Amino acid sequence: MRNLSIRFTLALALVATSLVALGASSSSRAAEPLTKVRFAYDFPWPDMALIPVIVAQKEGYFKEQGLKVSIVFPPSTSTTVQMLTTKSADVGLLTTSDVPVAVSAGAPIVSIANYSMRNNWGLFAKNGSGLSLKDLKGKKVFSWGDTWTNAMMPFVLQKAGLKAKDVTIVTGDADTPMLLSGAVDFLTNTTNYAIPGIVGETGKKPIAITGKKAGVPDVPVWVYGVARPYAKKHQETLIKFLTAMHHATMWAMEKENQPRAVRYFDKAYPDSGYSHAYNVRAWKLTVPLLADSTGDLFMQTKKQWRDMAAALYGIGQIAKIEKPSTYFTNNYLP
Repeated sequence: MRNLSIRFTLALALVATSLVALGASSSSRAAEPLTKVRFAYDFPWPDMALIPVIVAQKEGYFKEQGLKVSIVFPPSTSTTVQMLTTKSADVGLLTTSDVPVAVSAGAPIVSIANYSMRNNWGLFAKNGSGLSLKDLKGKKVFSWGDTWTNAMMPFVLQKAGLKAKDVTIVTGDADTPMLLSGAVDFLTNTTNYAIPGIVGETGKKPIAITGKKAGVPDVPVWVYGVARPYAKKHQETLIKFLTAMHHATMWAMEKENQPRAVRYFDKAYPDSGYSHAYNVRAWKLTVPLLADSTGDLFMQTKKQWRDMAAALYGIGQIAKIEKPSTYFTNNYLP
């Protein structure tokens, strides 16, 4: 009994010591300042694709990793890369095409994770119009004027057997209204943006020409990117960032969490111009794009970058195809 008593007393002492040490450690961590990270969006104003970042803020995933992440917006759809290279942002959301184009231009940009895992971009026409790819000649096509659309349109024209002069590209900042008013015949966008917008206005799904039907390469549309000098100096920060984003994305994908995730966005950006109904539809269509066939997030492949570079080279967007490791790394994945 005495030995048992001694062990019990020692155990209590060890527990007490551990608790004191744990308290001191927690207090020390709490006193440590959070590392600031500026996240640059790929668009001049907010939309529901920001939900994983906002969830990571609101649910405390960034704070758990010792980070304080702010969101900044580019002045145009083609300046996020510039924000990263000029150190006015640390991590950014880019289209996959932005990276090879930037590298070809000498910008030290690298992709550190996929945001989405497939290509859901294409052309959309009004329900009942009867328009298809064979009707594209002589038509007006809306474009945001971004790198991704500029990279994808040549594939569409090639699939349709047309040249650039055979269509009229119209740029603007309001795609759905221009389509519904007849100012353009087709708009270019992704399914998770175009379909909710058109359904919200008409109650009917649009004609969608996407993927193989549009002739575009099967590569992810969006990635998380950084400037290589930042990555070299802040490896631990990037691992923590993607760890928090992984937790937040998984949380926001869960069916029971999707309504709250959308409300987080609504509250963060009440003047975004998007209705709650639109955001609900749009996020529901975004969720299936975020994981691959095995349920994994973020993981990039050499094939996707070989395919993207080859595609861009084939249409004259880049002068040289670099090895995949020039464009991406999975080294910071959690």
